Amino acid sequence: MFKYMIMFVLLTPLIGISFVEDGAYAASVGKLGEPNGATMAFAAYVLGVVVVTLIAVGPRCRISILATAPQQSAVTDDQCFQFSLRLLFLITIYIIIMLFGFGGIDVWLGTLEKGMFRTNLGPLGALPYAMTKFIIPALFAYSTMLKIRIKQGQRCKWLWRINAILIIVAGSTWGFKTTGVFMLLPGLLILNWNMSFSKALLLAAAFFTSLVVFFFLFDAELMDGVNVFQFLIQRLTVLQGDVSWYIWGQYINGVEFPNYLPSLLAGFGDSFLGTFVDKNNFFAWMNFHYDWMLTYIAVGSEEAIIHGHSVTGTPFSEGIIAGGWMGVAIFATFAGLLIGSMYRILNNAIKNGRANMAALMSTYFCFHVFSWLNGGAITQLFHISLLANLLLSYALIKLMRRRLNINFTESA
Repeated sequence: MFKYMIMFVLLTPLIGISFVEDGAYAASVGKLGEPNGATMAFAAYVLGVVVVTLIAVGPRCRISILATAPQQSAVTDDQCFQFSLRLLFLITIYIIIMLFGFGGIDVWLGTLEKGMFRTNLGPLGALPYAMTKFIIPALFAYSTMLKIRIKQGQRCKWLWRINAILIIVAGSTWGFKTTGVFMLLPGLLILNWNMSFSKALLLAAAFFTSLVVFFFLFDAELMDGVNVFQFLIQRLTVLQGDVSWYIWGQYINGVEFPNYLPSLLAGFGDSFLGTFVDKNNFFAWMNFHYDWMLTYIAVGSEEAIIHGHSVTGTPFSEGIIAGGWMGVAIFATFAGLLIGSMYRILNNAIKNGRANMAALMSTYFCFHVFSWLNGGAITQLFHISLLANLLLSYALIKLMRRRLNINFTESA
């Protein structure tokens, strides 16, 4: 599954850029597409990422990944069931809090726009973000490591499926079509580490189906005169690449971009930034946050950013803004090294039964590495909140497996 996720994040923007150069409407920037050479430029970036990744993985590791299956450990169905039961309780509490504590029920009922829900979370907003983007996915990934290592028994497997459904429900409280599916990704990555192409097609079909279902649930107001399937195909291609097309066009036309380096300071957190940047000066504050900076370059509206609007830029765009062609080369090299390193780490963790490492690193890959490869903003790879999420997830795993006497061959 790992390699298919990488293929998706590299090829869908490339396809989207080619569509825009062929005249498709670039909705992210509000312009009609035209040729500007972005397809060839992005293809060069993709080639660089792939070559560096293959070098970083190494031929010996590639053979090992294809040839070995996970070892079996002495994990019982009851141990797996008890851990998953505790996870079910946690997910249920989270759903109740999201619906009635933070107002997600209004998103379900259509009385609150999902973008406004996200911006109105207030000072406690860090908690649902942490639960959604790291803690629950990591715990589910750990339960998946238990599931694939039990030798017999069905109770754990059924409860694992129930938890998967509840996680999709939990993600839907945000009103976004892919949140619940993304919360499952770390566990699905572990479960399908050595996945056949036919199974990849089935998972892709299930993913697309879920997009259609959530489109009807949360975007019904967009239905008049809209072909749902065409809309989703455009969302998965054109809207993945139109910002990269636009940034490339700006670059070759000599447009000067904001200074990229200050945006790296956002990795230390907004409290740190607030000591020397006035948060009330939104324009200055925006230029210390790459995602906002990119959105402003693309749409030119502070108001849109304030109301939660965002665009998808990819590291290709980030590299151009950071340093033109040289920036693209640096980001492509770094991306390849990062992908290769994650490949090796996860393969060793899953194969050797290092459950904590597999759970935490699969979550880090799906919500930070994959997210960066998809949308840019390199600070998410090392943001200070990441350390807190890692520690809290690790602590919860230890707490939830307490007195269960779970022993993996090489538990980390």
